[in-house]
Amino acid sequence: MSDILQEVGKKLVFPIDFQAQKEVSKKLTVILSVGVLFTSIYGYITQSLFNLLVAYGVIILVASLVIVPAYPSYNKHKLQWVTPKVVQ
Repeated sequence: MSDILQEVGKKLVFPIDFQAQKEVSKKLTVILSVGVLFTSIYGYITQSLFNLLVAYGVIILVASLVIVPAYPSYNKHKLQWVTPKVVQ
């Protein structure tokens, strides 16, 4: 069982660089902020908590599709490590 979980864990790693982490954080903040505003207004207009929750679920799904996959644009700025020097 643990072998299966380890394989699944390896498949779920989505590496992105530091610059992309900042961009993703900004995108996520904007998407969720606009989404909360939209869903609140939609729920108020329809007078339905159910509609509000469904709309919010759709916003979360859209945000996940935009943010979670490791798109190639998230790896443009590779980190250059300093090469070690051998002291003699």
